[in-house]
Amino acid sequence: MNTILLIVIYIAFISLGLPDSLLGTAWPTMRSTLNLPLEAAGLFISITTLCTAISSFVSGHIISRLGTGRVTFISCVMTGLMLVGYSFAPSFIWLLILTIPLGFGAGAVDTGLNNYVAKYFSSRHMSWLHCFWGVGASLGPSIMTYAITQLDSWRTGYRSIGIIQLSLSFILMLSLPLWKKKESQPEQSEQTHRIQKNVLQNKGVWLSIIIFPLYIGIEAGTGVWLGSLLVEGRNIDQLTAGIWISLFYASITGGRFLSGFITSKLTNRQMIQGGLIIAIIGAAMLMVPVKAFILPGIIFIGLGCAPVFPCMVHETPRRFGNSQSEIITGYQVGMAYLSGVLIIPLIGLAAGQLSLETIPLCILLFAVLTLISTERLNKMTEDF
Repeated sequence: MNTILLIVIYIAFISLGLPDSLLGTAWPTMRSTLNLPLEAAGLFISITTLCTAISSFVSGHIISRLGTGRVTFISCVMTGLMLVGYSFAPSFIWLLILTIPLGFGAGAVDTGLNNYVAKYFSSRHMSWLHCFWGVGASLGPSIMTYAITQLDSWRTGYRSIGIIQLSLSFILMLSLPLWKKKESQPEQSEQTHRIQKNVLQNKGVWLSIIIFPLYIGIEAGTGVWLGSLLVEGRNIDQLTAGIWISLFYASITGGRFLSGFITSKLTNRQMIQGGLIIAIIGAAMLMVPVKAFILPGIIFIGLGCAPVFPCMVHETPRRFGNSQSEIITGYQVGMAYLSGVLIIPLIGLAAGQLSLETIPLCILLFAVLTLISTERLNKMTEDF
């Protein structure tokens, strides 16, 4: 039964990754069809990020009442319907309206599945869970590209992904009894209410939340601004830069697959420490303005990032207990999303005002800060 449930969870995370990279592929055709300016895509990104962050913050409380299986099922139905709705949306305003529940659904699934695997499965499966998200994020653009080039319609691409999501929701519905066997029915006793209200007062909780936006500065900071550094700052041609950016994401996905095997030998804390040290080495290599150092630096950053997020989430129930992990994981994932609209623009502002060479410096700074913070958190929670 555990194997069947794991397969369902992996498929769910592939599904979570499918819509995440659709907009970038579809936007040139979408904006042409709807007569929209290039910068209008920023509204989609801002709304999606904000709604996903809010959903992540509150989803822990909802999951503690309804259970992970039900929340994942409801969220999957909601995202599937919204994606299908995209394909029929007659105007830009309707697309923005549909983006709101789409973001809320994604945040709930992300938090719920992360916490569920962290509580009931090994660190190996947490690493592979995030590896499967990378599979979905890679498949999404392929499906959309086929729809645009072969079927001449971005709407067909969104409709296809939406139908896939709704098909998965049916599988999730059938699997609900398996989820219940793993997690007991939530009971909101007076003690549980007290624990949830005081969760932020527990030693190390705030630091564990702050670490997530610091880490996002490494991964998303590299992913978003690497192209600008390579093309405009280092005079790398567009094709080569695109391949190298793809290799960055491939190194994260591949690294998470390999991490699943290594976690049987090392603890979460050792995996996090080792990953951040590798990322620091990669960022330092990227700072050197020599072409031979660039690609190895990029791959080192990706490989270093690979175990950090999954292992940090997997360690949360072990640091603070299962009874509080839904709430804390929700805050952690929410801050990770929210930092996307805070930290990433901050790196861009520094690069624009100072120099594009500020980008690898910022990545290095965030990697060092994340390592220092995690080591401090380990000392604060060394009794757990």
